Amino acid sequence: MIITWNGAGSIVLTAKPGQADVSLVTNPFETEGVWKFPKQIAASMVIRTHDGDATSNIDAVVPEHDGEKSPFVVDHAGEYEVCGMFATGISAPKKDGTPHTIYRFDVEGMHVGFLGAIDRALSTKEQEALGAVDILLVPAGGNDVLGASAAAELVTQIEPRVAIPIYINAFEGDGYAESAAFVREIGAPVETVARYKITRAALPEEDMAVVVLTRG
Repeated sequence: MIITWNGAGSIVLTAKPGQADVSLVTNPFETEGVWKFPKQIAASMVIRTHDGDATSNIDAVVPEHDGEKSPFVVDHAGEYEVCGMFATGISAPKKDGTPHTIYRFDVEGMHVGFLGAIDRALSTKEQEALGAVDILLVPAGGNDVLGASAAAELVTQIEPRVAIPIYINAFEGDGYAESAAFVREIGAPVETVARYKITRAALPEEDMAVVVLTRG
């Protein structure tokens, strides 16, 4: 499995559940001002946690396999499968009641939690629905999402083997904090990479690791 980051809450997760690579893209944001989304990304699934310009640039995502008319778009709770990539959406509204969905991706024997733009702690019911995850992508930049301290507390509750902060500073003036505060709060070994490649066998056995992605 390979995970890269486009900025804000947009990642590209690529895995090989069968004979071919399969990719999903989360929260493709509109290019505007300092925000620069790639002109084109190939994927089989587009995952959206909420409505708005921060997730609506679906046209930038094109089919990755011959015969696909367009990527499959997931934007609400439910269970989905595309090309062996499984996604489970769980309703988790933001604290002001705005509809919002968190996800678990199951592929290559690993469970990846994606908390999108959540701005509050998860309820017991939401956390139980998310289940045990190996890798957790958690917003940590403050502003309209969780800040470093709240993000670290949530990571401690969920206990993933790897924590990856998203919604951290990627563009000058984008309104999000740097990853440093989150890293300090977690106090775990840190790896900074542009492209995170991981297998189930290589997941940390004991101490949790923090991976900080640089924008690809």
